[in-house]
Amino acid sequence: MCGRGSPLVTLKGLKLADRRKFLRALGLSATYSLDFEDALTVAHMEQTGLHELYRYDRDFDRLTEVKRIEP
Repeated sequence: MCGRGSPLVTLKGLKLADRRKFLRALGLSATYSLDFEDALTVAHMEQTGLHELYRYDRDFDRLTEVKRIEP
């Protein structure tokens, strides 16, 4: 679940609004070769129960749980 940057995110002194989301995003980024910004979007979608997004970026097609719709 954790990616390459997870040791930084798990530092006790680091304050994050949603550490779990950042850890999930790091894992998604490493597993699916996504940019961190895209992985953070997917992690947010998971937390909020969203499954569709309007984007031109085909990198989201790597994830079966995300339905990408071209605008």
